[in-house]
Amino acid sequence: MPRFGIIHSDGSITDERDISQDDIRRCPFYIMIPEHYREDGSCRCNDPDHSEMITWGYVWDVPTQRWVAPLENDDA
Repeated sequence: MPRFGIIHSDGSITDERDISQDDIRRCPFYIMIPEHYREDGSCRCNDPDHSEMITWGYVWDVPTQRWVAPLENDDA
């Protein structure tokens, strides 16, 4: 099982955890960042409070209630 974490400039690692390949494959965007996954392994593509998605260039789509890539968004 792949192990992920956030590596900081001082070399320390935080939010270190295992994320199964199956969980990553279930994410519509195959995002490999630990904070994108809940403890149960599900991704947060349907979580409107997952504001990191904005930083990554995704847009919240109200009709589908999920984050979409800018190219999927008609307004982009």
